[in-house]
Amino acid sequence: LLIIATLGVSVCSHYFIDSVDGIVEVSGISRAFIGLIIVPIVGNAGEYATAVNAAMKDDLNLAIAVVVESTFQIALFVTPFLVILGWIMARLMALCFDIFVITVFFLDVVVVNCLSRGRRTNCLEGALLIGTYFLIAIAFSFHPDIVNTPKL
Repeated sequence: LLIIATLGVSVCSHYFIDSVDGIVEVSGISRAFIGLIIVPIVGNAGEYATAVNAAMKDDLNLAIAVVVESTFQIALFVTPFLVILGWIMARLMALCFDIFVITVFFLDVVVVNCLSRGRRTNCLEGALLIGTYFLIAIAFSFHPDIVNTPKL
């Protein structure tokens, strides 16, 4: 059953990603906004539900672990794997980011690191994280798409 569900999700994801170009042309939303805000919200809904349920049961360690470990998995395994797979398939999947993206990610890491150092959290810190997310979403909604095509 899990394999069938995974195949169904992969087929739906394929069609969703194929429709991005049409969405960009019709609505004028940048590819960066779709890739950094819309796709992760849709793709990680199950993890978010798990984290919210764990937090509501007062198990903040599990809630934070679900989110942080998912991020580590993407950063340390999936992204390098896709770059290597791109080399094998002779398709360029370089990790070339412009200075705006690097700066936003760096500041995001600093904010999350500062808030996760303490063992205790409060509503103000949660509001700060949500505010940071909205600021990043607004920034990427206005950030123009820059297409870099470096050579292999």
